[in-house]
Amino acid sequence: MNHFRPFEVEALTLLGAAILGEALVKAVARDSEFVSYDHSGVGYFLTVRHPLLPTGRIVLHEPMVLGRAGDIFGSYLAFVEHNELMLEYAGFTDVPQNFRDLDVQVEVKANAT
Repeated sequence: MNHFRPFEVEALTLLGAAILGEALVKAVARDSEFVSYDHSGVGYFLTVRHPLLPTGRIVLHEPMVLGRAGDIFGSYLAFVEHNELMLEYAGFTDVPQNFRDLDVQVEVKANAT
């Protein structure tokens, strides 16, 4: 069962393909086991489990992946450990409970030079 919205799969692919490999990211997005979901008011945490995920800790934070729905704007990162992956969305403003049901657009923040 797919626990990720399409925009979350896009964010996860941008964050994880270089380190985990695109095939593993797709497998996690498609075949993972739901662990938990927590809405904090200023973001959310979606945690899933997949047997092919590494047991050692990996923080997926590059490139900087942004998500925007109207005036709601924030960034994604992911943590991998013990065959689990937690996708975090941290808003720069309050994030409504229904954020995942909105038309979220994902983009990579260009590096300032």
